[in-house]
Amino acid sequence: EISALPILLFAARHNKFDVTNELDQARARYPQLKFYYGRHFGITNSIVDLWRQRLAELDQPLGKQEISELLSPSLPISNIPSLPSQASTNQPTNIHNRQDTVLLFVGRGSSDPDANGDVYKMARILWEGSGYKTVETCFIGITHPRLEEGFRRARLYQPRRIIVVPYFLFTGVLVKKIFAITAQQQEQYPEITINCLPEMGIQPQLLSILREREIETQLGQVQMNCQMCKFRLSAVSHGHSHNHHHHQGHDHDHSHSHNAPDPYADVEQYHQRIWQLP
Repeated sequence: EISALPILLFAARHNKFDVTNELDQARARYPQLKFYYGRHFGITNSIVDLWRQRLAELDQPLGKQEISELLSPSLPISNIPSLPSQASTNQPTNIHNRQDTVLLFVGRGSSDPDANGDVYKMARILWEGSGYKTVETCFIGITHPRLEEGFRRARLYQPRRIIVVPYFLFTGVLVKKIFAITAQQQEQYPEITINCLPEMGIQPQLLSILREREIETQLGQVQMNCQMCKFRLSAVSHGHSHNHHHHQGHDHDHSHSHNAPDPYADVEQYHQRIWQLP
């Protein structure tokens, strides 16, 4: 027996389509083995608590070095804009109150509307009861609104501070892009303090979730709600049973090259394509 566990935050194309196709091939090639497929991480209390803890750390008195790391991981101390006067002497200082702060929740973005909707739900749950002025949700790729538009919307509330929450497990090209855009925004709007939290990384909470997902597969308790899955909706509209087996191609590039054309850059084009199957 083999249990395959997707280390994925939400159930988008990779979870519903790519991995399942690979498992189908493995089952055909190794009929003597029994394969189980676990559930993605999804929205869990432990992940919400992880981000709440990180946000709570921003409420603590900070010195100049810590403020530098929070404003932007790529921004040197010498370039910190609009620091409170106390920071110049390395005295501890609070940045701003939550009532003056807008959360900017940044998802990866996918070609799966259901997964994109879960990003909004996660952002909303994180904001509920937090005391922050509001939360804006955006994405770094594929879907919309993009990060630059997210910053524009966040500024409409005239906050003293914007906290960027990159909802990623690991660092990489896209997380670094978020850091770079955040630094640009801070330079362009020095009157607003912009904090950029790091990606989640390897945390005990995530390892515990992974273990829970493994146990679910072993006990046959894996459940997914495919009510809004575009694969299921397409199957229903064509009058045949629901499956995810279409073809092996990808509908978006994984090289993340900055020179590669973005097929979803135009919002209208995105709307025309998003419910299409690969």
